[in-house]
Amino acid sequence: MKKTVFALALILGAYFSLAGQQLDLPGLHNDEAQEAGLPALQIASGAPVSAFRNVGIGPRHFPLMVQDYIGALHVYISVPFMAAFGPNTFSVRLPALLIGAITLLLTFGFTRSGWGNPVALLSTVLLAVHPSFVFWSRQGTLVASVTLAIAMALLWAAARWCKHGNTRMALAAGLLAGTGVYSKILFVWILGGIAGAALLLNLTYLVRARAPAWPRRPTLASTLAAAGGFAVGVTPLLAFHALSRGVALTLAGKMFSTGAAGWGQLWGRLDHFTAVLTAQNHFWYLGSSPGNRLWLWAFSLAVLAIVAQATRRDAHARRGLALVLLLATSVLLVPLTPTPAGLFPHHLALFTPLWTTVVAVGAAAGAHLARQHRAALIAIAFGLTALVSGDVTADLHMHRALAKGGGEGPHSAAIYALAERLKSLQPAHTVALDWGIAPQVRYLTSERITPSEVFGYGYAADAGFGARVQPLFQQPGTVFVLHTPEETIFQRRTEFTEIAANSGYVLQKIGVVRKRSGVPMFELFVVNKE
Repeated sequence: MKKTVFALALILGAYFSLAGQQLDLPGLHNDEAQEAGLPALQIASGAPVSAFRNVGIGPRHFPLMVQDYIGALHVYISVPFMAAFGPNTFSVRLPALLIGAITLLLTFGFTRSGWGNPVALLSTVLLAVHPSFVFWSRQGTLVASVTLAIAMALLWAAARWCKHGNTRMALAAGLLAGTGVYSKILFVWILGGIAGAALLLNLTYLVRARAPAWPRRPTLASTLAAAGGFAVGVTPLLAFHALSRGVALTLAGKMFSTGAAGWGQLWGRLDHFTAVLTAQNHFWYLGSSPGNRLWLWAFSLAVLAIVAQATRRDAHARRGLALVLLLATSVLLVPLTPTPAGLFPHHLALFTPLWTTVVAVGAAAGAHLARQHRAALIAIAFGLTALVSGDVTADLHMHRALAKGGGEGPHSAAIYALAERLKSLQPAHTVALDWGIAPQVRYLTSERITPSEVFGYGYAADAGFGARVQPLFQQPGTVFVLHTPEETIFQRRTEFTEIAANSGYVLQKIGVVRKRSGVPMFELFVVNKE
């Protein structure tokens, strides 16, 4: 027991040393401020809370959701850190970092319950140093990293129910499943994976009613407990949609009808899975994303070893097969689920603990199959060592690139300089003419600077853009903030310039904020009457 605790302490130490350094980099992202920082700051300071869709609880309007599909768990987790450290990047990212550590411990607990200490420690090591997990854990709000912890807690509770069949574990599993769906609707991938794996492993039972169910037949009490727990866990989501009159459900229907989901997305999602599995290229915004291609080999060989062990009907081999089927079914569900912001690799963050556990279980299966062949065992040990070393090397390389550049695009550290510049200017009014400006500035300045967002979220400027912008020209001391053309998300510069000219105003650039590389990132303008 002491050796296990010591080993876990070393693993956690490695994780914190890799994930915890230069925690202010990359720059604070729009979603970190919008979906955790700002509401947590408002709650901690006693200020009025800007609840999403104006749907909240109580007189202060505590938020239920931060998006139609993301719950407010990260907000409430961040509140104590906000009260202790104030509105800075540390207050948002430290709780995310701790959620990552909890995910490691839950991964250990789940894996240990099915495969014992050695495999559990291996799965925890592989997760702790994996570049995708390390750098996603730093910015956990972006991927709703609490869902990773809930997923592993759910699998652990389900594994315990499989062993003992008690109602208490069924209740816990149901509660975690409901809470997971509330935390982020994409958690249905995990639930679908569990259901799919159970169905595939019980086909014989379904065809021949006399065959025993695997891992056990649920009792009525367990079924009711799981259903009741799920209902409790998902209640905040249902309450939000009831209070908002189902706006999000209408949006989801539109996404399905416009082809935002379907089998046509499968190859793109599999490409994303390869990218996050190897941690290659998808972290472009850190300045470098070399990844570790050994993960492709490790994952493929692990799956083959697990399947081979299952075909030989070795003891407990079905557990490993269930894990593989769970992950495979979950990934196949991904293209069938619409995502409002488009298709991005970070949507697959939810599966990170699963693929590292598959590799650990597969390594154990391979070692069992090759137990009579010393050379094969040495090759497995060497391969695992190379895998971990490759991950650590990639992590350190990415940190060096990050320290040099400070982050790119919406993750640039230039956002800190912009907040400081606006604090020094103290403009009477500030207007953000692009996405990725207002939430961070509001948060980093403790809402002393509160830019208005008038750009609209359409691809092109909408019909009301001019009506929103024009009155602002008449307000003295208004500063307009834009990204440089190369960094712009929503192109509004041309329309803004034309509306100003047609209204008899000329633009005057009063400042430029640059990235660490010296490349301009933000431009500040005022308007003057011709």
